[in-house]
Amino acid sequence: MTLAAGALLSAALLSAGCASPPEAYTPGEMSQEQFAACKAVAQAYYDRDANYESLRDALRSDALASKWFVRYLVHDVVRMREGQSVLLSEEKVRYEAIGDLGATPAQFDLPGQRDDLRAIGEILAMGSPAVEVVVEDLLKDRQAFLRTIAVEVLAAFGDRAVPALLNVASSGDVREQGYAARALGAIGARGAALDALRTLTRSTEWRVRSAAAQALALGGSGARALLVDMLNDPDAFVQRKSAESLGSHRDPDAVDALVAFLEVSKARDQWSGELAAQQALQKIAGSSGPRTAERWRRFAEDFRSERQ
Repeated sequence: MTLAAGALLSAALLSAGCASPPEAYTPGEMSQEQFAACKAVAQAYYDRDANYESLRDALRSDALASKWFVRYLVHDVVRMREGQSVLLSEEKVRYEAIGDLGATPAQFDLPGQRDDLRAIGEILAMGSPAVEVVVEDLLKDRQAFLRTIAVEVLAAFGDRAVPALLNVASSGDVREQGYAARALGAIGARGAALDALRTLTRSTEWRVRSAAAQALALGGSGARALLVDMLNDPDAFVQRKSAESLGSHRDPDAVDALVAFLEVSKARDQWSGELAAQQALQKIAGSSGPRTAERWRRFAEDFRSERQ
């Protein structure tokens, strides 16, 4: 089944009319020449034209036109995953100018058979200009569905996305900072990304700190040290998220910190903290079932000896 370009445009405009923020992001206004170039690349993409890659690579020399083409691709990913997107403004490259947009996603899971993954691959191929579009159109959107797609795509960009995420982490609102933390963690909590997450762990908002704690699960010794400190966070939820993330760090220091957190939680009669510590320790030990703090202490000693 195919979807006519006009129908897609109508749905997108309806979504924009209902949900667009007062000052929607726009990459800028294109000239007629830029519009024509972008249209040609988009048409070749949807037609699977043999000349598509050469046309795409030529378009990459124009950052503005590249961003508008990325918007086509982003919108395609969203519609194929059955979400509603707020992506269009008055100077959009009009969807009705493009012919048939092609089939809906194939009913298969292999990357080569999924058109949403094909579109994501092309977003990555567009390089740095695409990062801005993904951040502004998806990561900063109010819909969690779109923000989740943004984290997936930005993680695939890797280090190329870090500068833009650093900016969001330092200047975004609470929701944006939380998702920036998730994306930074998915890329890997190291270097500049780790520095940004360190700043977010000191946020006055518990939601931002909890997002940072979850992001630090995918990091090295620096991330682990931050998580150990966050076991003393003033918010109990942040403490639990920090304990859960420490379960991904198979390190004696993580084990020692978790055992201490288990004992403190038990002394405070905080059952949810005990549970988080037990589950994290079981993950590190590769075992199931709770143990007493004393038995976990013995495990910690043996684990440290094995690692030396």
